[in-house]
Amino acid sequence: MSKSIRIPAPDPSDTSPAVTHVPGTSGPSRALVAGVALGAAALGLAACGPAGAGVAYVTSPAVSASSPSASAVAGGRYTKIVAMSGLQVSPPTTSATSEHLGLTWAQAATAFAATSAVQGSHAQAILGYGLVTLSGSTLPGGTSPLDRRGAWVGITWGGTTSCPAAAVPPAGSSTSRASYHQIFTAVVIYGKGGDGAIVYTSRGTPSCGGPQTGPTVTAAREVLSVPWKQTTPLHNGSVRVTYRAPSCATLFSTAGGGNMGTGKSTLTVEVTVPFDHTSCRTTTDTTSIRLFPSPAPPGAPAVPSHPTLGHGPTGPVSVLEAGRIAGGP
Repeated sequence: MSKSIRIPAPDPSDTSPAVTHVPGTSGPSRALVAGVALGAAALGLAACGPAGAGVAYVTSPAVSASSPSASAVAGGRYTKIVAMSGLQVSPPTTSATSEHLGLTWAQAATAFAATSAVQGSHAQAILGYGLVTLSGSTLPGGTSPLDRRGAWVGITWGGTTSCPAAAVPPAGSSTSRASYHQIFTAVVIYGKGGDGAIVYTSRGTPSCGGPQTGPTVTAAREVLSVPWKQTTPLHNGSVRVTYRAPSCATLFSTAGGGNMGTGKSTLTVEVTVPFDHTSCRTTTDTTSIRLFPSPAPPGAPAVPSHPTLGHGPTGPVSVLEAGRIAGGP
């Protein structure tokens, strides 16, 4: 029986934290629309890409494949071939093991759930070790071609959206059910120790309708909570802090929340970094974090002049909202 990591939903009774996503640094999470399954694409030999980038050379013959599903992974590995536009994942040929590329399934799941590209609500999430083949897409610079390359592959799909176009059109409408194609987002972790990773988004129908988009391939970035220190007193409900992060980091969000009556608050600063960020030097930057509304709402306790600030946990932050990640050993 396969196991799964369960990611708890936020406590609806906890309304204190105020989260601020930094404009221009992280787009809204892709809301995926349920549709018909993608058929397996015939894989051919890809041409060379532009300088500084690579394109996978596909030498494996086309094989029968299916769209991702929870049944495609078990025991920490892919058990059947799945295909998403030009990305194909096959079962590994090596014997079963509890660790690949220096990562256990649980460690790979932590990196997968912390990838900024999978931020948001998804109906399905799977993860397993498999052999990856990619055709027809230019890879980020420095990425070697992927032709039956061993990798941890996490896939999400089936996000929710409030767009009216998310519903499948009724029979007889000008837009047929067959025109909707599910979008899959795959995180391919291929580097030793999880250092190398890309995000592949399959071709499909946008959540709010319109022409099909994709596929796209980008370098993966993970969300990290980093250390901070307060630099200014509370002013108009906010404080200034300095935080230490890799020089290749981009500010992702800040969060601060607490109890106005007791004056106790917890603060976090989150950034996105490449998976292989260890070569980036550490730098110091500043940002503001709001703790309390300003002005305070009528009837609320007086804002404390000297709040007690606690530090949130540091390290990878799970931004994937899913009931579970299927496929564990």
